Amino acid sequence: MAPNVKNQKIDEGEFLRMREKVLAQWPTGKEVDLDEAIEYQKKLPDSKNYLKIMQKLHEEGRTVAYPRAGTATIEDSISLYRKLEESQVPFLLVTTDSYTRQLEFKKVEAAIEETKKTGKKILNGFPLINHGVKGMRQIVESVNTGAFNPRISLKAYPLGSEIAFASGMTGVSAGPFISWGAYEKNSDIAEAIGAYQYMHRLIGYYADRGVKITCDNHGWILTGVQPMTVNLATTIAEAMMEAEQGVKSVVSCIHLMGNLAQDLAWIRVAPRLMREYLDRYGYADVIIAGTLAQHTPLFPMPQGMGGAFAYTDYSALVGALGKVEACSIRSIDEALGIPTEESHQLTYESVNWFFNVIRGQKIDLEMKEIAIEERIAELEIRAILDKLLEIGDGDIVVGCIKGVHLGIIDSSFSPNKQVKDKVIGVKDCRGAIRYAEFGNLPLPEEVKEFHREKVAERERADGTKADYEMTIRDFWAFNKGQLIGKPVRA
Repeated sequence: MAPNVKNQKIDEGEFLRMREKVLAQWPTGKEVDLDEAIEYQKKLPDSKNYLKIMQKLHEEGRTVAYPRAGTATIEDSISLYRKLEESQVPFLLVTTDSYTRQLEFKKVEAAIEETKKTGKKILNGFPLINHGVKGMRQIVESVNTGAFNPRISLKAYPLGSEIAFASGMTGVSAGPFISWGAYEKNSDIAEAIGAYQYMHRLIGYYADRGVKITCDNHGWILTGVQPMTVNLATTIAEAMMEAEQGVKSVVSCIHLMGNLAQDLAWIRVAPRLMREYLDRYGYADVIIAGTLAQHTPLFPMPQGMGGAFAYTDYSALVGALGKVEACSIRSIDEALGIPTEESHQLTYESVNWFFNVIRGQKIDLEMKEIAIEERIAELEIRAILDKLLEIGDGDIVVGCIKGVHLGIIDSSFSPNKQVKDKVIGVKDCRGAIRYAEFGNLPLPEEVKEFHREKVAERERADGTKADYEMTIRDFWAFNKGQLIGKPVRA
């Protein structure tokens, strides 16, 4: 474990010294003036403030689309975000390109020039750092409504967040687990948390001066078929890390996996437990701005138009029934490459139908299946969090670092070499995800027995063992419009 990485607020003097090195990474860092940036943020209207939008949606009982977007040039970006504004999308995400995520800024410059000359879209996102504060502010000021929110990477977040917040972005994907566990091969968990602490401290610096920037926490994005309770436990851990550095507004993110009862149970349990653990550890002043349901992140996108619409609309349906404030949606042509403006508009027209019609009915859905899933999810999340706090002697950062090395938090098929990868999941007969192998997860025995019974039922129904072949079949099932992966008979 790397030394001195703890859940302890970075001293302001030390933080300001750290900033000098961060801003020197690329010339656009010189465009950041913290005092001026804070005043710029304060002048933004409520219609561009992430927290204010979330709170208004909660008060009005509405759900909206939360898109994924990012294109290389300022001109194309302005056109895209204006189209999203027309589609009544109040959250405007800025996904950065792969070169930016690896700090390869010279390659970005060459790609931008090539795009301008040929019109070819070479970059797979928006080069935030190269365009800098001046370029990004052109985009922020091009729309009347919409809270901008960057998606960067572990390596680029320190400088990227400096430019983003100085540009007028008011939200950010802020947890260390998503980048480290799903996108990085060689990154060390302690170094990852340390890198994100810089961004959290920067947000705390803004908060101390009256500007609340909201962190949405995605936790450890699991890369295999596995219950999302490990993910949800880490979203709560991330909120505690952020709060220690001075963050005052967070969002609970729930990733939907295709079983209605299980998805709705996670939506209900996760924000409640996040509130409980924040309060218990002295962060009662942190606002949970809202709940974000995430479009099923794991399974492959259908490439047929009918399946693509169904895929997005399932998430919209669950988001509306779960009464979340926003639902992250992938456009219908994401499987084919960089989405077009037209596909964005069609996607949000479709999901808005569900948000308006289903959410407007104010349905309180009660099912025994949901109650069962809620109970199991709460037992699992508590067991993981409490064990992390125990081995960290109350320090959630130390606990998470040790927890990775011990496999107390774990996933299947992670690209990161530090991950134990000792757990494996399959779907049960109703399409809910269960553990076939628990690894070192500290789950109560009654929870393990519950999973064993559900897996055994699936094995009897399938006539096959719950093994690697079954989890691969289940991985592809949702893409094919199936509840579970069907065995291939000779």
